[in-house]
Amino acid sequence: MANFDSTTSFAHTADATKPNTSHAAIQLHHVSLRLPDGRVLFDDLNEHFAHQRIGLVGRNGAGKSMLARMLAGLIAPEHGRIERRSMPAYVPQDLHLSAGASIAELARLAPLFAALQRIETGMANDADFDLLDGRWDIRLKLAHVLAEAGLGALHADSPADSLSGGEVTRVALAGAFLSGADTLILDEPSNHLDRQARAWLMEAIRQWQGCLIVVSHDRALLSHMDRIVELEAGGLRSYGGNYDVYREQKEREQAAAQDNLDQARTTRARTLRTLKQQHDDRSRRSARNAKHAKTANLPGIYLNRLRDGAEAYSGRERQRVDDTKRELDQSVRNAAARLTAPPPVALILPGTAVPPGKRVLELDEAIPPYPAHAPAMNMILTGPVRVGLIGPNGCGKTTLLRMLAGQLAPVSGHCHTNVTTAWLDQHATRLLPPDKSVLQQLDALHSPLSESERRERLALLGLGAAHVNIASGLLSGGERLKAALACALWGAAPAQLLLLDEPTNHLDLASVIAFEQALSDYPGVLIVASHDQTLLDTLNLTHHLRYSNDGWQLIPT
Repeated sequence: MANFDSTTSFAHTADATKPNTSHAAIQLHHVSLRLPDGRVLFDDLNEHFAHQRIGLVGRNGAGKSMLARMLAGLIAPEHGRIERRSMPAYVPQDLHLSAGASIAELARLAPLFAALQRIETGMANDADFDLLDGRWDIRLKLAHVLAEAGLGALHADSPADSLSGGEVTRVALAGAFLSGADTLILDEPSNHLDRQARAWLMEAIRQWQGCLIVVSHDRALLSHMDRIVELEAGGLRSYGGNYDVYREQKEREQAAAQDNLDQARTTRARTLRTLKQQHDDRSRRSARNAKHAKTANLPGIYLNRLRDGAEAYSGRERQRVDDTKRELDQSVRNAAARLTAPPPVALILPGTAVPPGKRVLELDEAIPPYPAHAPAMNMILTGPVRVGLIGPNGCGKTTLLRMLAGQLAPVSGHCHTNVTTAWLDQHATRLLPPDKSVLQQLDALHSPLSESERRERLALLGLGAAHVNIASGLLSGGERLKAALACALWGAAPAQLLLLDEPTNHLDLASVIAFEQALSDYPGVLIVASHDQTLLDTLNLTHHLRYSNDGWQLIPT
């Protein structure tokens, strides 16, 4: 069990860098899983998860969350078996509270507190004493961990239904760290956490003793891992080291894959030129032979044998050439399949450019609707600026973005934008109604792109034929965000001001990087609310709009 003392929340790790399969916390043996629609999600997975910090990564839709649930024992594989030394503690990506739930229930520690109460009131039984054996200070430890997580005002009996999303996540994580389990499985644990809460999570992870499996696209979090396991094409591949090591290895692999693809294409082109030359030589030789046969006064039966032999040889040569072409094409396809890096995404239309000096946004004594008693804001933005919206959970970042987008009016004062604006909320429903497909919405927005151009660009975003014609409500969170971004930038009036609210929460690693690349050349104005410091650094911000007790302050970077 992971042990805790009264002065520190998490036991320090001994040596978590060397996996030991003989002491693996979880082992997969030829595990397969088929979805209800018949699609095979995993096939013949074999992997061990030792007492390390392990990051589980992969593209959206690859099945990371399903694999996490399987590792946690919540679903069973269709084939194969899973060995566990003990049952893990699991924190899902989406936490659903029951009505009237307490902090202890949210932290999944309620049985311990119920047993403690029965003992304190003289109503205990032997099972209560067994349950609390070695855990008599659970009340003190929960209070200590909640305080470290920035939730010192909460206690076990506090109601949980008034908590924000970030607070709910912190309580659930605190409960997992206190669960006594040898193995923790956390699905996107940093998604709703602000900077302070992320720092607490990083420290808790650093101190954790045991097996830790984290499904995440958070590069800062993944930099604390000892090993990265990638789920791709239904299989698992392990990379020793943290995210930086993984990224370096992937880049080397992709460079080698690109070299192989280039070589396969060069070989195909060279071989096709040789085959054409051989065909041309045979054609000229056949023409000479036919001309000679006509003038050589040879017997007809002999000429027929020559013609039959030539036709048989020509048929064999055609078959050989066709087989060679198929082999060359297959070689190129195989090499291309090993190249997983997405091509550059052409997101931007010319109309998104904002010229220097153009007044974009004006706030005159504008008081946001939230939080209560917020100070008035006075601000003018000009030219193609890039602003990072930074502040703790609950300070009103989303409300401010909605006010800037014209979705909410200020309590008093004026808020005015002078350019076309698009607000991408966290679930991407504002720009892309759930009942419409992305192609239908682009039609409604009178996109100047032809349908073939739209389909081609959407495919580069990872939205293929299976995605572009279905209702957007059926898409994953990451798919909806990319589709909504396309609607913001490919309409008849492309957005010159993009307001982004935690845009990477539902993206996989490859999509986050593609998203950053797509926005790197955006010539308009960006205002981005995000706790992802790596994203903010990549976007080359010109200003920070930072929240403090005195309100919002615009600070040049």
